Amino acid sequence: MIKQVLQQVLPLVLISSMAYANEAAPLPSGITIDRSAELVSQSTQTVRDYRFPLGAVVKINREVRIDREQQLSGQLTRTTWEMPKSFDPSQLLQALRDQVVTQRGDILFECDGRDCGTSNIWANDLFNNADLYGRDDFQRYFAAKLDDQFLAAYAVRRGNRRVYLHLDQITEAQQAAPWLVLLEDRGWAKLPSIEEPILKQLANYLQNNDLSIRLVGHQQGNDQGIAKQKSIRLVDQVAAFMEQQNVSSDQYETHGVGALAPSVLGADQFAVVVIVK
Repeated sequence: MIKQVLQQVLPLVLISSMAYANEAAPLPSGITIDRSAELVSQSTQTVRDYRFPLGAVVKINREVRIDREQQLSGQLTRTTWEMPKSFDPSQLLQALRDQVVTQRGDILFECDGRDCGTSNIWANDLFNNADLYGRDDFQRYFAAKLDDQFLAAYAVRRGNRRVYLHLDQITEAQQAAPWLVLLEDRGWAKLPSIEEPILKQLANYLQNNDLSIRLVGHQQGNDQGIAKQKSIRLVDQVAAFMEQQNVSSDQYETHGVGALAPSVLGADQFAVVVIVK
């Protein structure tokens, strides 16, 4: 009974005490951090190819792969706090998440424990902060959009029981297009996603450049026949968007190859590769 009461009360205590935020951190309106937090590090820089994780992480052949991600540009404010050891990382991040939702922010992705992947990747490869390397089963992450900011929040408990909270804020972020740079440099690139902002980048690129491309769909699966059908539907979806944007059909052709090129997929279930003819 006492345990149930504590589970209900602790998140409320975290939220209420967050009114005494560490004022050194420039946080979004309505978002605060517990007054007992100790500011460890903070930096601000302009970025054009920030990897905004929207899925679990894995490392394949020394390359970090994310189930789903966005490439962002803008001003990145990166902040890390050390929290009292009594704080639970999951409940700590839940309290922060609740504030984001209260401010009418959108939670784009969240994970808890080993479902997030390896803490070492989050700490050293994504957030570039070894202090965040903790126990895989005591970590939590969420990605959110709040007003004109994208938020990447991560909490973890280390083996020495120290608890850290980390927040990346990308202010006035816009979808960057490093994949377009790759496309121009090497003649092919994998689309970060097939969501509207990315497809608009592709449509605008084709409308502003006199060139033709191939859209090649890849799909994981043991049954090549089924995988090929799914990959065809995938590129057809992209082609339909190009048509809606009045991109000339002479500028692109579509191919679905199923699971014939797994190295392109990495940790992804599917991918669309753009190849300049």
